[in-house]
Amino acid sequence: METLKSHLDRFLDNFPRERHLTNDPVQFVHRYGDPRDREVVGLIASALAYGNVKSVLRSVDRALKPLGPRPAETVAAFDPRRDAKMLRGFYHRFNTARDLGALLWTIRRSLEEYGSLEGVFVSGVGAGDSDTGPAIGRFSSRMLGFGVETLYSRKEWKERLGARFFFPSPEQGSACKRINLYLRWMTRPADGIDCGVWTRLAPAKLVIPLDTHIARISQYIGLTERSSPGWRMATDITQSLARLDPADPLRYDFALCHLGIAGDCPRKRDPVKCRRCPIQAVCRL
Repeated sequence: METLKSHLDRFLDNFPRERHLTNDPVQFVHRYGDPRDREVVGLIASALAYGNVKSVLRSVDRALKPLGPRPAETVAAFDPRRDAKMLRGFYHRFNTARDLGALLWTIRRSLEEYGSLEGVFVSGVGAGDSDTGPAIGRFSSRMLGFGVETLYSRKEWKERLGARFFFPSPEQGSACKRINLYLRWMTRPADGIDCGVWTRLAPAKLVIPLDTHIARISQYIGLTERSSPGWRMATDITQSLARLDPADPLRYDFALCHLGIAGDCPRKRDPVKCRRCPIQAVCRL
């Protein structure tokens, strides 16, 4: 583990984070200075963070434009029936304008009930929870408990995931990648990538946002022996990283993920790319 830690620390110290920020949806959070705007924008951006990177960035930008320069204020007054026209034409893969409106409604109701999105989330954190898994399940239940189903026809609610796609639960085996991504953005100390907006959740409790890049690279460098992506793999990788940095295991996540997003870590051994790889010495590929 010491060898792995030394290589990953060196990799992290030399990783050009600012260059890769342009290919990450967290860039939208950095557009705003007010913490209230940042946590609202962060949830919207992370909820849509699935699929091709360019498509994600286009969709997040389109979702945020109607909210203007003060998104938290706009969302706090949002009425999904009255204001549906402002979202007309929005579409991201299988999420529609109706789904986006439902997401904005859940945010509005959470702000009314708890004062902030941080308030909603930390209200579900148990004293004995070793990680955020149980709290994510409670968060999703609370967000979906604000009458979201009334915004859909009975048939549509039954046949489509709709807004439910935004709020998965570890209890269903989901890796909850997008919610974990949101929690990382909000909770880790401000470092030019993550934002340190929240103060009531310890970074040590975070679970890695597991996507195909993290799953693959983690197998290459021995962070997990699991082959099936899901909540168990996510916690397994996180526990391995916690042995390297118990207080802040997710500090390696952005760099490792973007090593894959940028195409610098191939799926099959590539003599040229592998020779240039900054963590090639600890890779099993």
